[in-house]
Amino acid sequence: MIVPALIGSLPRPVSLAKKIEQYSIGRLSEEKLEEAYREHTKRTFVKLREAGIRVITDGLYRWDDIFNPLIRFIDGVEVNGLFKFYENNFFYRSPVVKGELSLRENPIPEWLNIALEIKEEVYPGATLKAVLPGPVTLAYHSINEAYRSLDELAEAYAGVLAELIKDLPVGLVELQEPALAAELSRATRETSDAVSPKTAKGLIEDLARVKELWVVTYFGTPRVLPEGVIMNFDLIEGSVPEKYSGRLGLGIVNARETKMERRDRLVDRLRPFLRRYRDLYVTPNTLLDFLPESVAWRKLKLLGRLGGE
Repeated sequence: MIVPALIGSLPRPVSLAKKIEQYSIGRLSEEKLEEAYREHTKRTFVKLREAGIRVITDGLYRWDDIFNPLIRFIDGVEVNGLFKFYENNFFYRSPVVKGELSLRENPIPEWLNIALEIKEEVYPGATLKAVLPGPVTLAYHSINEAYRSLDELAEAYAGVLAELIKDLPVGLVELQEPALAAELSRATRETSDAVSPKTAKGLIEDLARVKELWVVTYFGTPRVLPEGVIMNFDLIEGSVPEKYSGRLGLGIVNARETKMERRDRLVDRLRPFLRRYRDLYVTPNTLLDFLPESVAWRKLKLLGRLGGE
Protein backbone atom coordinates (compact mmCIF):
# COMPACT_ATOMS: atom_id res chain seq x y z
CA MET A 1 0.00 0.00 0.00
CA ILE A 2 1.28 3.47 -0.92
CA VAL A 3 0.66 6.07 1.80
CA PRO A 4 1.09 9.74 0.73
CA ALA A 5 2.67 11.76 3.55
CA LEU A 6 3.83 15.28 4.27
CA ILE A 7 7.25 15.95 5.77
CA GLY A 8 8.18 19.09 7.64
CA SER A 9 6.76 22.50 6.93
CA LEU A 10 4.55 24.15 4.34
CA PRO A 11 5.04 27.63 2.86
CA ARG A 12 3.54 30.15 5.25
CA PRO A 13 0.41 31.70 3.68
CA VAL A 14 0.77 35.41 2.85
CA SER A 15 -2.34 36.23 4.89
CA LEU A 16 -0.86 34.57 7.98
CA ALA A 17 2.53 36.22 7.43
CA LYS A 18 0.78 39.61 7.47
CA LYS A 19 -0.90 38.77 10.80
CA ILE A 20 2.46 37.76 12.30
CA GLU A 21 4.03 41.00 11.07
CA GLN A 22 1.18 43.03 12.59
CA TYR A 23 1.67 41.22 15.89
CA SER A 24 5.44 41.85 15.85
CA ILE A 25 4.93 45.63 15.57
CA GLY A 26 2.19 45.74 18.19
CA ARG A 27 -0.81 46.19 15.89
CA LEU A 28 -2.39 42.80 16.61
CA SER A 29 -3.14 41.14 19.93
CA GLU A 30 -1.84 37.73 20.91
CA GLU A 31 -5.44 36.45 20.99
CA LYS A 32 -6.04 37.57 17.38
CA LEU A 33 -2.75 36.01 16.29
CA GLU A 34 -3.78 32.73 17.89
CA GLU A 35 -7.09 32.89 16.04
CA ALA A 36 -5.13 33.32 12.79
CA TYR A 37 -2.93 30.30 13.54
CA ARG A 38 -5.99 28.15 14.21
CA GLU A 39 -7.90 29.32 11.15
CA HIS A 40 -4.96 28.71 8.81
CA THR A 41 -4.29 25.31 10.36
CA LYS A 42 -7.92 24.37 9.75
CA ARG A 43 -7.74 25.49 6.12
CA THR A 44 -4.53 23.51 5.67
CA PHE A 45 -6.00 20.30 7.09
CA VAL A 46 -8.99 20.63 4.77
CA LYS A 47 -6.64 21.02 1.78
CA LEU A 48 -4.51 18.07 2.91
CA ARG A 49 -7.68 15.96 3.16
CA GLU A 50 -8.74 17.01 -0.33
CA ALA A 51 -5.24 16.22 -1.65
CA GLY A 52 -5.31 12.73 -0.12
CA ILE A 53 -2.28 13.18 2.16
CA ARG A 54 -2.77 10.67 4.96
CA VAL A 55 0.16 11.40 7.29
CA ILE A 56 0.35 15.12 8.03
CA THR A 57 2.07 17.82 10.05
CA ASP A 58 0.58 21.09 11.26
CA GLY A 59 2.57 22.94 8.59
CA LEU A 60 4.90 24.40 11.26
CA TYR A 61 3.25 27.79 10.87
CA ARG A 62 4.42 28.74 14.37
CA TRP A 63 8.07 28.10 13.47
CA ASP A 64 10.46 30.56 11.81
CA ASP A 65 12.87 27.79 10.73
CA ILE A 66 13.57 24.20 11.79
CA PHE A 67 15.42 25.36 14.94
CA ASN A 68 13.39 28.37 16.05
CA PRO A 69 11.49 28.85 18.31
CA LEU A 70 12.62 25.55 19.91
CA ILE A 71 16.03 26.89 20.89
CA ARG A 72 14.37 29.78 22.77
CA PHE A 73 12.96 27.19 25.16
CA ILE A 74 16.37 25.70 25.99
CA ASP A 75 18.62 27.07 28.74
CA GLY A 76 22.26 27.41 27.76
CA VAL A 77 21.50 28.62 24.21
CA GLU A 78 21.40 32.07 22.66
CA VAL A 79 20.34 33.04 19.14
CA ASN A 80 22.81 34.76 16.83
CA GLY A 81 23.11 35.77 13.16
CA LEU A 82 21.61 34.29 10.02
CA PHE A 83 23.22 31.39 8.20
CA LYS A 84 22.28 29.84 4.87
CA PHE A 85 20.60 26.46 5.21
CA TYR A 86 22.87 24.32 3.04
CA GLU A 87 22.78 25.53 -0.57
CA ASN A 88 19.28 26.99 -0.56
CA ASN A 89 17.77 30.43 -0.51
CA PHE A 90 16.65 29.69 3.04
CA PHE A 91 18.18 30.99 6.26
CA TYR A 92 18.10 30.06 9.93
CA ARG A 93 19.11 31.81 13.13
CA SER A 94 22.04 29.92 14.57
CA PRO A 95 21.94 28.53 18.12
CA VAL A 96 25.00 29.66 20.10
CA VAL A 97 25.65 27.20 22.91
CA LYS A 98 26.96 29.08 25.94
CA GLY A 99 26.43 26.56 28.75
CA GLU A 100 24.88 23.28 29.82
CA LEU A 101 21.69 22.54 27.92
CA SER A 102 18.36 21.91 29.65
CA LEU A 103 14.71 22.27 28.68
CA ARG A 104 13.26 25.40 30.27
CA GLU A 105 9.69 25.18 28.94
CA ASN A 106 7.80 23.12 26.40
CA PRO A 107 4.85 24.78 24.63
CA ILE A 108 4.94 22.28 21.75
CA PRO A 109 2.46 19.83 23.39
CA GLU A 110 -0.06 22.68 23.64
CA TRP A 111 0.42 23.55 19.95
CA LEU A 112 -0.05 19.90 18.97
CA ASN A 113 -3.16 19.55 21.13
CA ILE A 114 -4.67 22.53 19.28
CA ALA A 115 -3.75 20.90 15.95
CA LEU A 116 -5.19 17.54 17.07
CA GLU A 117 -8.48 19.20 18.04
CA ILE A 118 -8.71 20.82 14.61
CA LYS A 119 -7.72 17.59 12.85
CA GLU A 120 -10.45 15.63 14.61
CA GLU A 121 -12.96 18.21 13.40
CA VAL A 122 -11.97 18.35 9.73
CA TYR A 123 -9.73 15.34 8.96
CA PRO A 124 -10.11 12.59 11.59
CA GLY A 125 -8.71 9.90 9.28
CA ALA A 126 -5.25 11.46 9.09
CA THR A 127 -2.26 10.71 11.30
CA LEU A 128 -0.69 13.85 12.77
CA LYS A 129 3.02 13.74 13.55
CA ALA A 130 5.17 16.19 15.47
CA VAL A 131 8.26 17.69 13.78
CA LEU A 132 11.53 18.44 15.58
CA PRO A 133 15.15 19.01 14.58
CA GLY A 134 17.34 16.01 15.38
CA PRO A 135 20.28 16.13 17.81
CA VAL A 136 22.95 15.65 15.12
CA THR A 137 21.61 18.44 12.91
CA LEU A 138 21.21 20.71 15.94
CA ALA A 139 24.85 20.08 16.88
CA TYR A 140 26.18 20.77 13.39
CA HIS A 141 24.16 23.97 13.05
CA SER A 142 25.12 25.39 16.44
CA ILE A 143 28.09 27.51 17.35
CA ASN A 144 29.59 25.43 20.14
CA GLU A 145 31.16 27.47 22.95
CA ALA A 146 30.46 25.11 25.86
CA TYR A 147 31.04 21.43 25.03
CA ARG A 148 34.36 19.72 24.29
CA SER A 149 33.18 18.11 21.07
CA LEU A 150 30.23 17.88 18.71
CA ASP A 151 29.63 14.36 20.01
CA GLU A 152 29.06 15.77 23.50
CA LEU A 153 26.90 18.58 22.14
CA ALA A 154 24.75 16.14 20.16
CA GLU A 155 24.35 14.00 23.29
CA ALA A 156 23.23 17.06 25.26
CA TYR A 157 20.68 17.99 22.60
CA ALA A 158 19.42 14.39 22.58
CA GLY A 159 18.80 14.61 26.32
CA VAL A 160 16.73 17.77 25.84
CA LEU A 161 14.77 16.18 22.99
CA ALA A 162 14.05 13.02 24.98
CA GLU A 163 12.50 15.11 27.76
CA LEU A 164 10.49 17.13 25.24
CA ILE A 165 9.30 14.16 23.18
CA LYS A 166 7.92 12.14 26.09
CA ASP A 167 5.31 14.87 26.76
CA LEU A 168 4.04 15.13 23.18
CA PRO A 169 0.38 14.11 22.67
CA VAL A 170 1.10 12.27 19.40
CA GLY A 171 2.60 8.84 18.85
CA LEU A 172 4.77 9.69 15.84
CA VAL A 173 7.64 12.21 15.79
CA GLU A 174 9.41 13.35 12.63
CA LEU A 175 13.08 14.02 13.30
CA GLN A 176 14.69 16.36 10.80
CA GLU A 177 18.25 15.07 10.35
CA PRO A 178 19.72 16.39 7.07
CA ALA A 179 23.17 16.40 8.71
CA LEU A 180 23.19 12.60 8.36
CA ALA A 181 23.38 13.05 4.59
CA ALA A 182 24.81 16.49 3.87
CA GLU A 183 27.83 18.69 4.55
CA LEU A 184 28.32 20.76 7.68
CA SER A 185 26.57 24.08 8.00
CA ARG A 186 28.38 27.38 7.65
CA ALA A 187 28.31 27.67 11.43
CA THR A 188 30.67 24.69 11.84
CA ARG A 189 32.29 24.13 8.45
CA GLU A 190 35.56 25.76 9.46
CA THR A 191 36.14 23.17 12.20
CA SER A 192 37.41 19.62 11.79
CA ASP A 193 35.13 18.35 14.56
CA ALA A 194 32.38 15.91 13.60
CA VAL A 195 29.73 13.74 15.21
CA SER A 196 30.83 10.13 14.89
CA PRO A 197 28.48 7.80 12.97
CA LYS A 198 28.32 5.50 15.99
CA THR A 199 27.21 8.35 18.25
CA ALA A 200 24.66 9.61 15.71
CA LYS A 201 23.16 6.16 15.23
CA GLY A 202 22.98 5.48 18.97
CA LEU A 203 21.37 8.82 19.86
CA ILE A 204 18.58 8.43 17.32
CA GLU A 205 17.93 4.81 18.29
CA ASP A 206 17.69 5.88 21.95
CA LEU A 207 15.12 8.55 21.03
CA ALA A 208 13.16 5.91 19.09
CA ARG A 209 12.62 4.13 22.40
CA VAL A 210 10.76 7.21 23.69
CA LYS A 211 8.40 7.61 20.70
CA GLU A 212 8.07 6.16 17.22
CA LEU A 213 10.41 8.14 14.96
CA TRP A 214 10.24 9.12 11.30
CA VAL A 215 13.77 10.26 10.35
CA VAL A 216 14.04 12.63 7.38
CA THR A 217 17.44 13.11 5.74
CA TYR A 218 16.76 15.19 2.64
CA PHE A 219 19.59 16.49 0.40
CA GLY A 220 21.18 13.13 -0.43
CA THR A 221 21.83 9.59 0.76
CA PRO A 222 22.35 9.24 4.54
CA ARG A 223 25.64 7.88 5.80
CA VAL A 224 24.02 6.71 9.05
CA LEU A 225 21.09 4.26 9.11
CA PRO A 226 19.43 4.03 12.56
CA GLU A 227 17.38 0.93 13.25
CA GLY A 228 13.80 0.80 14.54
CA VAL A 229 12.65 3.97 12.74
CA ILE A 230 10.91 4.97 9.51
CA MET A 231 13.72 6.29 7.29
CA ASN A 232 12.81 8.83 4.61
CA PHE A 233 15.20 8.83 1.64
CA ASP A 234 15.64 11.52 -1.02
CA LEU A 235 15.16 9.81 -4.40
CA ILE A 236 15.86 13.00 -6.36
CA GLU A 237 19.43 13.67 -5.20
CA GLY A 238 20.12 10.44 -3.31
CA SER A 239 19.20 6.78 -3.14
CA VAL A 240 18.19 3.97 -0.80
CA PRO A 241 21.25 1.94 0.28
CA GLU A 242 20.95 -1.72 -0.70
CA LYS A 243 21.68 -2.83 2.86
CA TYR A 244 18.67 -0.91 4.25
CA SER A 245 15.78 -3.21 5.17
CA GLY A 246 13.73 -1.15 7.64
CA ARG A 247 10.49 0.79 7.17
CA LEU A 248 10.71 3.14 4.23
CA GLY A 249 9.64 6.60 3.14
CA LEU A 250 10.57 7.82 -0.34
CA GLY A 251 11.05 11.49 -1.20
CA ILE A 252 9.84 11.10 -4.76
CA VAL A 253 8.28 14.48 -5.55
CA ASN A 254 10.89 17.20 -6.09
CA ALA A 255 10.28 20.08 -3.69
CA ARG A 256 13.32 22.02 -4.91
CA GLU A 257 12.00 22.95 -8.35
CA THR A 258 8.69 24.15 -9.72
CA LYS A 259 8.55 21.76 -12.68
CA MET A 260 5.74 19.25 -12.23
CA GLU A 261 6.51 15.54 -12.52
CA ARG A 262 4.45 13.04 -14.51
CA ARG A 263 2.46 10.62 -12.40
CA ASP A 264 3.17 7.62 -14.63
CA ARG A 265 6.91 8.14 -14.30
CA LEU A 266 6.65 8.39 -10.53
CA VAL A 267 4.72 5.10 -10.49
CA ASP A 268 7.47 3.48 -12.58
CA ARG A 269 10.07 4.59 -10.03
CA LEU A 270 8.01 3.12 -7.20
CA ARG A 271 7.50 -0.35 -8.71
CA PRO A 272 10.85 -1.87 -7.63
CA PHE A 273 10.16 -0.79 -4.03
CA LEU A 274 6.61 -2.11 -4.08
CA ARG A 275 7.99 -5.57 -4.79
CA ARG A 276 10.09 -5.37 -1.61
CA TYR A 277 7.83 -3.47 0.80
CA ARG A 278 4.24 -4.15 1.78
CA ASP A 279 3.69 -0.57 2.98
CA LEU A 280 5.47 2.38 1.44
CA TYR A 281 5.31 6.05 2.40
CA VAL A 282 5.75 8.59 -0.40
CA THR A 283 6.67 12.20 0.36
CA PRO A 284 8.22 15.35 -1.08
CA ASN A 285 12.01 14.98 -1.07
CA THR A 286 12.48 18.00 1.20
CA LEU A 287 10.64 20.87 2.87
CA LEU A 288 7.98 22.53 0.73
CA ASP A 289 9.09 25.98 1.96
CA PHE A 290 11.42 26.16 -1.03
CA LEU A 291 8.43 26.44 -3.40
CA PRO A 292 5.74 29.08 -3.99
CA GLU A 293 2.61 28.16 -2.04
CA SER A 294 0.52 27.39 -5.13
CA VAL A 295 3.19 25.08 -6.55
CA ALA A 296 3.61 23.31 -3.20
CA TRP A 297 -0.07 22.41 -3.19
CA ARG A 298 0.05 21.17 -6.78
CA LYS A 299 2.94 18.91 -5.78
CA LEU A 300 0.95 17.58 -2.82
CA LYS A 301 -2.06 16.85 -5.01
CA LEU A 302 0.20 14.89 -7.36
CA LEU A 303 1.59 12.99 -4.37
CA GLY A 304 -1.92 12.20 -3.14
CA ARG A 305 -2.83 10.66 -6.48
CA LEU A 306 -0.13 8.03 -5.93
CA GLY A 307 -2.15 6.72 -2.99
CA GLY A 308 -4.50 5.00 -5.40
CA GLU A 309 -1.79 2.58 -6.57
